[in-house]
Amino acid sequence: MDFRHIDAFRAVMLTRTTTRAAQLLGLSQPGISRLIVECERDTGLTLFNRERGRLEPTPQARLLFEEVERRYAGLENIREFATSLRDANQTTLRVGSVLSFGLRFSADVIARFRMQHPHVHLEFTTGASGLIRDRVAACTMALGVVTDSADVRDTEATPFAALDVLCVLPAGHPLAAHEVVTAEQFRRYPVISYLPSNMITWGMDSLFAGIVPPQLAAVVQYSVNVADLVRANVGIGLVHPIIAYDFLDTGLVFRRFAPAQTFRALKIRPRHPDASPHVDAYSDALDTTLRNVVRAVETAVSR
Repeated sequence: MDFRHIDAFRAVMLTRTTTRAAQLLGLSQPGISRLIVECERDTGLTLFNRERGRLEPTPQARLLFEEVERRYAGLENIREFATSLRDANQTTLRVGSVLSFGLRFSADVIARFRMQHPHVHLEFTTGASGLIRDRVAACTMALGVVTDSADVRDTEATPFAALDVLCVLPAGHPLAAHEVVTAEQFRRYPVISYLPSNMITWGMDSLFAGIVPPQLAAVVQYSVNVADLVRANVGIGLVHPIIAYDFLDTGLVFRRFAPAQTFRALKIRPRHPDASPHVDAYSDALDTTLRNVVRAVETAVSR
């Protein structure tokens, strides 16, 4: 299977007919049909069921299409980069972050960066650490923020944040009267926990070992879900200060937690990065925003 087959397959998946696919690619309808037959023969897969003039994709075709679209996204990045090289006045900086750093925190970072570099076209992606890592390693993203549990061997990684988690409580909760919430106090109330794999990765699994099932109110993947559920009075939970920053104006209460549990994040760049000064400027905006956010959260915790 070569690029001609992939192009034909993608066109048929998008249009569902060989006639429209041929128009999309500027080929003949018989030519598209021949390429699809060759694609099925080469892969050994039945990609389409022929029904009343339309090609209905099989489950294997849908899975293959997902992979093709991922590869096409990379090609589009290459095309855009080539265009930016041709136009010296149009600079594009591609950056990304895990979700927990990708909300209000990243909005502040981008605003700070844009004040200093208003003519730079910024593309920002939020996703799992693995996705951000893959794009940085492939040199389609100049800078990313990931958790320190990510496999970053194919990138240049530097420490970015080391943040002690906070206990998040609904307004008026009995534990809000304490400056520091202990693990023993924490276990007395319904708790919103993270997925077991996340707890092990973050080294917090032992905290939840003594919680009996009735005290486990919900299990979620992301810190933002913990804060939202606490706001809905489902239970209490643990978040790091960057997520606390997203919820400072919602009436939630944040308290220090003992024993200290530290959440760490990394900044990653490609092994052979672009020498653009804008990458360093964005990195500086990350550092400055982190300091400001931590200061704002510490003020809120001390109230």
